[in-house]
Amino acid sequence: MAKKREVFVNRDRKKPSAVTAALVIVVISALIAFTGAYAWQTLSGDQAKLEAKQSNQPSSSSSSAVSSSSQPSSTEEIASSKPEETSSEPESVPELDSSVMVPESERVNSSYFDDAMFVGDSITNGILSYQIMQNTTVISHTGINPDTIRYKKVYRDSSGELVTILDAMKAYPDKEKIYIMLGSNGLAWIEQELFIEYYEEFLRDVMAQHPNATIYIQSILPVTKAKSDSDAAYANSKIDKYNADILALTEKLGLHYLNVAEAFKDANGALPNEASPNDGMHFTSKYYQVWFDYLKTHTVQG
Repeated sequence: MAKKREVFVNRDRKKPSAVTAALVIVVISALIAFTGAYAWQTLSGDQAKLEAKQSNQPSSSSSSAVSSSSQPSSTEEIASSKPEETSSEPESVPELDSSVMVPESERVNSSYFDDAMFVGDSITNGILSYQIMQNTTVISHTGINPDTIRYKKVYRDSSGELVTILDAMKAYPDKEKIYIMLGSNGLAWIEQELFIEYYEEFLRDVMAQHPNATIYIQSILPVTKAKSDSDAAYANSKIDKYNADILALTEKLGLHYLNVAEAFKDANGALPNEASPNDGMHFTSKYYQVWFDYLKTHTVQG
């Protein structure tokens, strides 16, 4: 009987060992699961914080900071709303009909612009910023395009009231020359056909408002090769296509087209990098002189 009892006792002692082992396994598994979940949550939280931080950083391509010694403050409005370009394939450059462009002519002096009015966006506004031609009138606004120029109240008139560009032009009925440059903004997000439609509506309003003025339509200027290559919305091949339509519109309305872009293009058909070290579009005072040298040698004679 004693021997059988010993066997019974030994069996009872083995059972707690099995239970203990099972409990240990459960505890270890729980610890591993908890540690993995904690690590995953921590990494996920860190990743979320990093993504939030990155989303709050300003885009370098749309910075409004400008060197005090190079170019006027200018980043164009609504750039963030432009659609993505899906193709980076090079596009063919359309041939411009030189027969309807203002040809090179005898050089005029600065007094030629005494009765002139310049209309446009931040590029035109640079005439004021750099005090390039102080004897002329400039009506412009940063970010304006062929659509918004027709209705957006952005220009403060002599009474301090905000009015549209077109309404501001009414204050100068005796201007004999009007120079218009538009498009650096709109080409990034306005479809080409609509762009020309808006431009035409604006030009017809200007013609009705200043029936006796000589109206010059200036080409959209090129951007640097770096900007053109990195941002398809502003590709120089696209700018050339818009300019071809602007030229055709100018001919249709019987106005005068100035191919100012040719004075700015380097061997790559782009704005030289030295001209626009900040954003690839807006240029230094030196290139405003290039612009006006071109205008002085391309005027309608007689």
